[in-house]
Formats: sequence, C-alpha cells, structure tokens
Amino acid sequence: MNTQLKFYRFFYWAITLLLLGSIPVLCAQVMREKPPGAPPEVVSVYSILYIIIGCSVISVISYVLLYGKSWAKGSVLSLISFVLSWFTLEGICALVLHWKDGTPLVSPQRTVLQRDPIATRRTNFSLIRYDSLGMSRPSPGQYETIYSIKESQLIHGKQTVLEKNRPVAYHIDSLSRRITPFDKSQSVGKYALFLGCSFTYGESVSDTSTIPYFFGRQTGYHPYNYGVSGHSPAHMLALLQTINIRKEVAEKKGVAFYTYIEDHLARVAPSTRWAYNSDGYLPHVNADKLTIDGSYAQKHPVRLKLIQWMYKSNVARLFKLNFPRKYSTEQYRRFVNIVRKSKDLYNQQFGNDNFYVVIFPMYPMETELRQLFDQARIKVIDYSNLLTWKTAYDGMHPNEAAYERVAEKLADDLDSKLEQPITLR
Repeated sequence: MNTQLKFYRFFYWAITLLLLGSIPVLCAQVMREKPPGAPPEVVSVYSILYIIIGCSVISVISYVLLYGKSWAKGSVLSLISFVLSWFTLEGICALVLHWKDGTPLVSPQRTVLQRDPIATRRTNFSLIRYDSLGMSRPSPGQYETIYSIKESQLIHGKQTVLEKNRPVAYHIDSLSRRITPFDKSQSVGKYALFLGCSFTYGESVSDTSTIPYFFGRQTGYHPYNYGVSGHSPAHMLALLQTINIRKEVAEKKGVAFYTYIEDHLARVAPSTRWAYNSDGYLPHVNADKLTIDGSYAQKHPVRLKLIQWMYKSNVARLFKLNFPRKYSTEQYRRFVNIVRKSKDLYNQQFGNDNFYVVIFPMYPMETELRQLFDQARIKVIDYSNLLTWKTAYDGMHPNEAAYERVAEKLADDLDSKLEQPITLR
C-alpha cells in the first residue's frame, strides 16, 4: 500500500472516530424533547444535530463496506436490510392507520393511547402535583366538564344527528377530596372512606351520583371520597404514607373501601401503555420497604425513553402493543403486598380492621390474584357479577344507575355481615 493511500485512509478514519465520539453527546441532546413553541433557531440546532449524526452513521457504514473484513461487511449489510425492511413495514402500517382511522401519515410528537370515548369534552379541571410521590390530586374548587354528545333524533320524519352539550360539575374541598353532599341529620356517627380511581371518584357523573353519595344516603355513614381518576393501590399507599387521614375525618368509627378494577394491575406494574400515557408520572414502590420513593420517571428514565420511542412506531400503534401481556405471580404478589401495606397503614391510623377491597362489576379478579388476597387475609367483596352496567357521557365509566346499585348492595352487605367490631390495641 503506497504512502499516499495510507495517509488518506488514516485521515478518513481519524475524522470518522471524531464523529463517532460526538454521537453519544449529540444523542443525549436529541433525546430531550424540543420545548413546545421552540423558536426557529432551536429547531435549526436540532436539525444540524440530526444531520451530523446521519453523516456519522453513513461515514462508518461506507468505511466498513469499502475497507472492512468480510464478516463486518456482512453484518452491515444485514443491518441495512433490517432497517429498510422496518421502514417499509412502518410505511405500510402508517397507510393502514390512515385508511382505518384517518390518522396522519406523519405521526405527531406524542399521541395519547386510550380507549375512544363516545363524546368529546372540555374542562377547566386542575391538579396539584406531588413530584416526590409521582402523583397528583385535584385542586380545591369548582370545576365543570362539558361532554359534546352526538344524538340521533327524528325531526320532521327524518333521522337527524344533533350534537348536544352535557355539563357535569365537580366540587373539590380544601383537602383535595371530591365533595359528597350528606344530610347530617341522618348521620349515625360513623365514617365511610372510599379509596380508588375514577370509579370511586365518579368520573363523568355529578356529586350526587357517586358511590360515596348513594352509600351515605342509604346508611347514614358520613362518606369521604378520596378517589382520583387514574389512581391505583400505589397512589393509595402514597396517600396513606404521607397523610394521616384520621385527622381529616370527624367520626371515630367506620369502614374503608378500596374499589378494584383490572386496570389497576397495569397502573401498578406499570404496563408500557400506562408508563407512556402518564409520562412516567406514577408512584414508584420500593419493593423491599413497600414505600413510595419517587416517580417511575425518576427511577427508570432510560426504560421510559425506550417506551416513548416504541409508541412513536406505527407498528406499535396499529397493533396496540402493550406489555406485559400476562401478569406473573410475582407481579400479582407485589400488587397484593401494596394493598396489604395500605390496609396496615389504615389500621394504624384508625385503630380498626374494617378495610375492604370491593371488586367492581364486570371486572372479575383472576383466581390466582384472589387466592393471594385470601392468603394475605384481606377482606374482599366480589361484585364482579352483580350487574352489567351502561356507560356515562364519556363512554368509558359507569353511569349513575350502576353506582347506585353498587352502593345499595354495599349498604345491604354492611348491615348483614361486613363491619366487624374489632379494635386494635
């Protein structure tokens, strides 16, 4: 090999190494999301970074194909074939999504993955963030959500689709609890705590259409609604770990109910879909201590970034990928341990063992999970087969009639067998 050729190869390789060395730094910058409404100069900087990274990759591939050994050339060609095949598959999936749902061929920076509601909505709702716990609670005040629903009506002998607005008001007290109207003249001097998610909170129904309201009206127990949309047993643990609810409740005796739905398993795991939709803003449970020690995003930043990249893929969006597909025994056990720890904290604060897990209708609990609850000596009330409910305005949550039926059944069971006169010393 002549000296001139050696020099050119050395020069080419030196430039390539410099470019390779810059890739990790540039990737770290690119991984950061561009701020909304970024000025043109910021967008230009990101474009330059992408160009440099692209040139670096092309430079390395070219060098290997020209001067690399046979195994290196084969590896690069295999990688190129895989990338081209993947882009082809992405393009096909994008076309299918566009044909099926009218999805733009170029996907936005972020697409929230969720079930499609039957109504669009507008709301002025706001939340208080607790970053050290990875959770939010409603801000005190009065809020209104307006659901725009399309209804078919017969007008002048012709079927016509009309869009009607259905407002729902929410009132939140100074302690971030949804206010539950209660006739104190009917009080029996006991409390009823309700813990859980939107099914406890009463998403898309009024203050007088929730389970806590109907239960209080039926029994005379003063209801306290600690439910928050999107919450799970991990949020319940965070709440009881941080706040002495005993100080927020006037009555000395009573019961506590945690409402279970199957989706809580995904929120505790968390599943890739929940990690993506929440941006990792979920409580992270220390498995050894059973305490909340930050958010999922804080503890697993790399895993969260990979999940966010995954859901930018048209393949993931078309096939609605979500992991885990099936929960393991260890994940079930961890879920039960979180509920048990929450129950123990309740016992410590209130001095009684009147804590119940209520399985909501149409959400049967897996046999293995139910057995683990029994082994942990957690009282479970199974209403999974109580009724088949219709949805409220949002097309996802139960309507008023469903909540009323569950509350009535809970009240009947309370009279007959639920509350135990156990006092812890």
